[in-house]
Amino acid sequence: MPTVLISGATRGLGLALAGAFRGAGASVFSGARGMVGAKDVELNVRSIPSCEDAVRRVVATDGGIDILVNNAGVHLGGPVASLDQDAFKETLDVNLLGAWRLTKAAVPHMRRGGTIAMISSLSGLVGLPDDGAYAASKFALEGLSQSLAAEVAPLGLRVLLFEPGRVATEFAGVTDGLAPDIAARDIVDAIQRRDTPFRNPIGADAVRVFEALGVDRGERSEALVRAVTGCDWQPQPVL
Repeated sequence: MPTVLISGATRGLGLALAGAFRGAGASVFSGARGMVGAKDVELNVRSIPSCEDAVRRVVATDGGIDILVNNAGVHLGGPVASLDQDAFKETLDVNLLGAWRLTKAAVPHMRRGGTIAMISSLSGLVGLPDDGAYAASKFALEGLSQSLAAEVAPLGLRVLLFEPGRVATEFAGVTDGLAPDIAARDIVDAIQRRDTPFRNPIGADAVRVFEALGVDRGERSEALVRAVTGCDWQPQPVL
């Protein structure tokens, strides 16, 4: 039974992911700013001590972590030239540095064969008007994840990126689109497969964007990284 830690898991897609993982038989720890359920862990991704404490509580109970899902996020809309500096910093702090902080805390306690899943967005592939702050955070998350993939491969860990399209979670005001439980099930199914590529569209609209942009699922980028550095994204096999 794999142990899963999910940030931002008390509502929206995070809540749906927790339910989908539990339905698949996993031991799920939901990271939350306030304790809600028996297996919730207090987690503020803007704080390194909070991330470290959350990981320690999971490890104390289950001995390690198999799947880390960096899902916590905030949205800031508005024209780039009109953004409030502090609000812009908060967006980057949660969406980018929050994923970095929790990953930094979790990696030493992850079991070989484990997965670090980053919940990105189509905004990490194309920047739209009035979405520059969110796009900046997700473009940066995509780049961070590429570097991380090569760095943790020797530890037997892999990194997967997920780019959902419109999901009806009310996040950023979206009330239509793919049902959260369907999006969550697609993500969980992908994590459970060993042949899942690095970058993954979630939802029909996301697939259309991937096709229109000719998005690299990871193969071309991995080949370039290998050619330049000799590093391989593919984790060493679990013995």
